[in-house]
Amino acid sequence: MTHTAPVTLVQKLAQRYAGNAPGPAPCSKRIAVAAYTDQLRFEQEREKLFLARPLVIAHETQIPNPGDTLVYDWLGLPLITVRDKSGTVATFMNVCRHRGMRLVQEEGQTCLRSLVCPYHQWTYGLDGALRNIPRQESFDGLDVEELGLVALPTEVNSGLVWMQASGDMNLDRHLAGLDQDLALFDVAGYHFCEQQVRTIDCNWKLVQDAFLDGYHVIRLHKNTVGPFFPDALAESDQIGDHMRSAVARNEIEEAVDLPGEQLDLRRHCTFSYTVFPNAILILHPEYTSIISLFPLSPDQTVFAHTMLTPQPPVNEEQKDHFRRSFQLIDQGVFQAEDIFVSEGAQRGMRSGANSSLLFGGLEESAVHFHEIIERELA
Repeated sequence: MTHTAPVTLVQKLAQRYAGNAPGPAPCSKRIAVAAYTDQLRFEQEREKLFLARPLVIAHETQIPNPGDTLVYDWLGLPLITVRDKSGTVATFMNVCRHRGMRLVQEEGQTCLRSLVCPYHQWTYGLDGALRNIPRQESFDGLDVEELGLVALPTEVNSGLVWMQASGDMNLDRHLAGLDQDLALFDVAGYHFCEQQVRTIDCNWKLVQDAFLDGYHVIRLHKNTVGPFFPDALAESDQIGDHMRSAVARNEIEEAVDLPGEQLDLRRHCTFSYTVFPNAILILHPEYTSIISLFPLSPDQTVFAHTMLTPQPPVNEEQKDHFRRSFQLIDQGVFQAEDIFVSEGAQRGMRSGANSSLLFGGLEESAVHFHEIIERELA
């Protein structure tokens, strides 16, 4: 059933557009401001959601070749995700097992032949194994096999690199069938194109709230992408703990009388997937955006936005086209509009004007997201 559910959402939206089906029922639900501001709550979310659940780190085409490496501290931990010589993708603590020095200094994408500690030149292979200890004879009773880099569970599924910082990872259980939808949209077949990583001044859940809300699309985005959408025509449902959302595009008019097999899921709607807890996948008509969120504090979050394209750009014209598309969505929409209101809401919460935030019927999927969090923290 999961792989047919996106088609069902488009059909519901088409019938609502045609006036043959009702919209969401009115409601007034509240989320306490403390859920976005409390330090103890932040620490619980970090421990139970961000350290103990699989997280979307990257698309595997960001590190296509042996030695390609991602270095990041997004979870408050120094981490390296690397493709080794056999093609396996793994994640290690970016920490030497000798005296605890950071191995690779700068965050971002790089290519390495090995990992060498700058302190004493202890050297590790791309598989994390300890390869060389200068003046090893000065140490007594070392077990070299036990001194490899600390590895964290990592898997590639649907083209996405998933990592879990603590405990054993059960990715199939976590996905709960989400991978069927990702296959439908061929996420694995897309290719890394551009990325922007920024630290934003708001709670991570405010960003998730924004992307679960079809109410704001033609209002907040009125000068950018808003004109491509009718007003508040959105549907959502759940896949396990993940949220599947579809916002009708103007082309939904064409879908009213079309059979399911003729629907174009990227043309008639814009689908987005809230991948619990930290990611948002947005299936634009021409490309795919992945937003990965990593909370640093109650009011500060790493926002990593990655663009995937159907094929790698092969000439300057294509490169320029996708470069401009990325700038429009990343700077003109996400930064100038979605992040703008998320940071503004965080400042508003500091004022004490509200003890809770109000959600209506057009925003109810965000409330469901918060209910999942409350269940996990209970």
